[in-house]
Amino acid sequence: MRLHFLGYTGSIQAKEASNTSLAVTSGDRGVLVDVSGSPFLCLQRSGIDPLTIDLVLLTHAHIDHIYALPSLIHQLWLAGRTEALSIAGNEQTIKVARSLVDLFSLEEKRGIFSINWLVCTEGDAAMRVGEMEITLFSVPHGVPTLGCAFTKKDKRIVYLADCKVCDEHAQAAYDADILIHEAGGCADKEIQLAESGHSSARQAALEAATLRAKRLILAHLPPSQEEREALLVEAREHFANTGLPTLFEGYNV
Repeated sequence: MRLHFLGYTGSIQAKEASNTSLAVTSGDRGVLVDVSGSPFLCLQRSGIDPLTIDLVLLTHAHIDHIYALPSLIHQLWLAGRTEALSIAGNEQTIKVARSLVDLFSLEEKRGIFSINWLVCTEGDAAMRVGEMEITLFSVPHGVPTLGCAFTKKDKRIVYLADCKVCDEHAQAAYDADILIHEAGGCADKEIQLAESGHSSARQAALEAATLRAKRLILAHLPPSQEEREALLVEAREHFANTGLPTLFEGYNV
């Protein structure tokens, strides 16, 4: 499997990067997790043919994770996609996503590909894309939110999406080769972060240790490079193998 960051910021974009969005590929098939910025462009910058994306997974309905969905669908149509596209999320998220797509009458475009809307229950749910098994599970945030685990043989990538500290963890969240966890601020902001359903770098690192992750990559980051570097220092005090994301280049798992 190969992991690509198409963006890594929280609600406010940085000059270097857009809001957090990921692509996970295996062979010639791929999954896009959340849609921000210019997803069609960012997929290409990552060396991924956008037409090979089989599934768009929407973690939750907050604007910074979902706003670029109409653009992605429109670009895929213009590029001549004919294969059906699956879009998965919980009930609330799919309702918002469909309203965005309906706003532009995208499913009424002449010759547009089919869209399979997949409503996932709050709890474990599994699906497959190529050789990857994708397991979805609930995480605590301000709105219903899904985390996800990508597993291929003995390799695993886990993304906990936007979340505060979890009281319980799904089995699929353990033993990741790469764990992607949000870090909205340092430990001195943990009370404010928790009130809005978010985590600090310290908490992300402690979660990585609890979940027996091999590597932690922080995401959903502040726009300031100085702040991001401070988060990295804090996280490494509790989990040494922590890094900040690199856009587009990809991580092999």
